[in-house]
Amino acid sequence: MKNYLLRCSVLVTLLASAPVVVGDSVSANSTATTGPAPAAASTDARYATPTAVIKTLALAIESGNGKSICRCVAIQGHAGRAAVAAFANISSASESFTKTAVAKLGTPPSGMAHAFGSIKAGMDRLLALLPKAVVTIHGTAAQVTFPASATGPGQTIFVRQSSHGWHVDGARLLHLNQRGITASAVQRRAAQLNSLTAALNQTTSDINSGKIKTWMSLEKDMELHILEAQAAMESRRQAQSAPPVMTASPPPPPPAK
Repeated sequence: MKNYLLRCSVLVTLLASAPVVVGDSVSANSTATTGPAPAAASTDARYATPTAVIKTLALAIESGNGKSICRCVAIQGHAGRAAVAAFANISSASESFTKTAVAKLGTPPSGMAHAFGSIKAGMDRLLALLPKAVVTIHGTAAQVTFPASATGPGQTIFVRQSSHGWHVDGARLLHLNQRGITASAVQRRAAQLNSLTAALNQTTSDINSGKIKTWMSLEKDMELHILEAQAAMESRRQAQSAPPVMTASPPPPPPAK
């Protein structure tokens, strides 16, 4: 199986892997403390240390718990919060879609099995390496650096501390801290993720209703819903960018006799 279904699975996989990004190296003369971070007093254990919140986020992504994903991530600005919410929504939709498809249609064909299990596999690898990660604290910011493994080089997750505990840095999580990214561009990314979420949810609904009975029809159904979502987004974009409609001015009144 290929086309849109596999591309969607790959996209969701990449999003789920987004918390693990290549990080800045820590200089040898850094004065930051290195080692396990201390737990904050009276803080929920899930967010008490940098490694605790990373574990919580990984489990939330793996289970599709959108509310927990949002709770784990800190970001400023309306656009950024919308992007995090969209990320949480698509994670939830993907988990529901995957469980429903396997429950109703059975084991995926060999060409799709890896895509359907890749999110869980990625989070399992992250959790397995977490005990070996080095925590480097810079005041209220920290870097959790993972060692290199057979699946890739050493990587870093960035977290920040607040009065409510530690939270993953949302700007780095979704790569929104890159130079030149505007708030409108971030909002477009969120809209694209929400459109894909809607397509996933509609396909899940079609599976549950009995409309989809085979993996082949599943692929065609999802492709249709994604095309519909893309068309709707393009229509909205054109409507927003179109010049205002000019109405003709009423004719002047006739001169008085």
